[in-house]
Amino acid sequence: MSNRTYHELTLDPFQEEALDAIDAGKSVIVAAPTGTGKTLVADYLIEKSMKEHLRVIYTAPIKALSNQKFRDFKKQFGEEAVGIMTGDVVLNPTAPLLIMTTEVFRNQVITEDPALEFVSHIVFDEIHWLNDEERGTVWEESIILAPLKMKILGLSATIANAKHLVDWIESIRHEEVALIEEHNRVVPLEYYYYTKDTGLVDYDQLWRYYRRKLKDRINDENPFGPTTHLDLIRTIQREHLPALFFVFSRKQCALKAMELATIANYLKASERRTVEEKFLQNFGPEDDWSSSTRQLRRLCSKGIAYHHAGLLPSQKVIVEELFLERLIKVLYCTETFSVGINYPVKAVCFDSLNKYDGRNFRPLANHEFFQMSGRAGRRGLDEKGFSFALVDLAYMEKSPPPKFQLNRLEPLTSQFRLTYNTVLNLTATLTQAQIEIYFQKSFAAYSYRLSSDSLHTELAQIQQQLNGAQHLCEEVGTFQCPLKHHPKRQELERLKKTFKALGPRKQSRVYGREMARKIRSWEKLLSQSPKSCPIQKQENCQTQSKAYLSIKQQQQDIQKALDALPEENAFLQEFEYKKNHLRQLGYMRGDELLPRGTSASRIYVQELLVTELIYSDVFPQLDDDQLNALLSSIDFEARKNDMFHRSAVFDSTPVKELVDYLQSVCGQDSVRYDPRVAGITYAWSQGSTFVEVQALCNLDEGDIISVFRRTIDLMRQMREAVSDTTLRNRLKGCMEKLDRDEAAIMEL
Repeated sequence: MSNRTYHELTLDPFQEEALDAIDAGKSVIVAAPTGTGKTLVADYLIEKSMKEHLRVIYTAPIKALSNQKFRDFKKQFGEEAVGIMTGDVVLNPTAPLLIMTTEVFRNQVITEDPALEFVSHIVFDEIHWLNDEERGTVWEESIILAPLKMKILGLSATIANAKHLVDWIESIRHEEVALIEEHNRVVPLEYYYYTKDTGLVDYDQLWRYYRRKLKDRINDENPFGPTTHLDLIRTIQREHLPALFFVFSRKQCALKAMELATIANYLKASERRTVEEKFLQNFGPEDDWSSSTRQLRRLCSKGIAYHHAGLLPSQKVIVEELFLERLIKVLYCTETFSVGINYPVKAVCFDSLNKYDGRNFRPLANHEFFQMSGRAGRRGLDEKGFSFALVDLAYMEKSPPPKFQLNRLEPLTSQFRLTYNTVLNLTATLTQAQIEIYFQKSFAAYSYRLSSDSLHTELAQIQQQLNGAQHLCEEVGTFQCPLKHHPKRQELERLKKTFKALGPRKQSRVYGREMARKIRSWEKLLSQSPKSCPIQKQENCQTQSKAYLSIKQQQQDIQKALDALPEENAFLQEFEYKKNHLRQLGYMRGDELLPRGTSASRIYVQELLVTELIYSDVFPQLDDDQLNALLSSIDFEARKNDMFHRSAVFDSTPVKELVDYLQSVCGQDSVRYDPRVAGITYAWSQGSTFVEVQALCNLDEGDIISVFRRTIDLMRQMREAVSDTTLRNRLKGCMEKLDRDEAAIMEL
């Protein structure tokens, strides 16, 4: 068959297959390694829909990706055709092509928003986020509730159980879903570990070197010198740039970029001028710049930069643009940079193979490592891509570097959780029977059924094997059996001898008492003399008992796994349980939503606390700046080392009372509220400059901005949720006080 082309590109077979499935009007899931050109499938679908005057929604897991898509599509289809709706930005919401975060889409489907009436396709970019502990639920609810006449296109990194995912979608949508999997990368990847002593080596070479070195060492001190990111960059800079350097700490991103800038410069004079021009265009005259912008320019003008969530939006944009124009050769970045944003490089480096997940350090999972490494290898530019991981030999024994294997990818698992908001919306829009079906449709319930079926099958097989092993006596594996009794008896005699030899003084010490305890419990175990048993039979048991006991163990393990599966109706029970809370709080009577319930059904963050505040007399006692300060404290979650100037900008007592009341009914986790952040919002709302606000806390600039943007987003939801015109107008005024200067939406 002739190779199909699209925009002069000759398509790979998997792309061709995907476009055929789209042309045939099917829902499609494409699972392929990062960098193989999945995005082309979405581009084709969107272009086709635009020609046919159909509406399309494009959802992405993170704002950076939504913003990038918005810019790209605007260039392609014009301002009028494209809109964006993320938590903090709403532009052109009636456009035929709407980009949104998955959260926004989920809120539309759960409230049966009439705006969805004419949407023909929903694109889920990075659909494997179903796995995300915090936000996976949102994907799941979106897929369950997406109207059937809306076709789904899901794009995913390689996942272990793609078939399982597609079977689930087919089972709930009652339609054929095309699964298109591609395992080969267009540009093959090579993986290396690096230490200063070994240079670039593979896994086995690394261990061989390490063991040899330990054998040869004369004295006891550590024979391994330290290795830093600079050593790795020096090794690869001649042949492997541009490179992304993943560092799992924001602070380290900036520090490492500055360290490199003291010894390296990758730009020619003309390129440096281009960079400096661009900074002037984006940030205006240099006298007005913040110190962080100056620092960033110093780095960028040498072809070095860093990128993380704590940067100002305008700083992120300039780094991304310079990167795309190939003016940045080494970019230190955090993991968010590996999600979807399409910035291929020649090499990807890892500063460490452990990452902090908010609670503790853990090794990278296979799928995380391959998703990040997948940025390496530029189609049409590189013959190969490279992944380099920095290893510290001094810690080899304590935490050996993981050996990543593509065939060991972790399967997607459901993260389904019920929020009070979901409970209210389901009750408002579905009948009891539909709600029961809704929970059976969840990926979680589907996976539980699959597991349960396969475990039951295994149990039956094991039962048969056990039935076949009848000629073993039932004493096998117990102390009634001479095989087990006699060796243990000998061990006990040895132990008694040792104990006796200790002498009275040592016998009364901790370890002596411990030994005495052990002797007593063993004597009890061996108190009955073993069954007499012919030698012939003992030999038979000796050869067979091992296999028998391991099957017996398997049987127990499977039974345990079955017992650990949630009940068929676990979600339904939790649903009823939460409905009772809502009745206690006066949000529902029976299955009918009361005014409080209706408000809470339109609020998607901390719906209970926000609703209680709306219905209390707290707001009238605050001025607008205090109101902004209070709202910013809702759902704020501080990072580990965040510090704030102490300042009580409003009386927190009535709010604390509401928090205690909600927690007494719904449990500790039902509210997230942290008034320490109130001071910075208060200052900003009162008109302080950004520099003045920064002096009040140690938050990164980007985090300060996101406090303000989140507060604006919450007020936008509240305006939808209340009918009181005075409060709605007041909220609008409050939003305007925050939505200014650095915190205003940048020109997307």
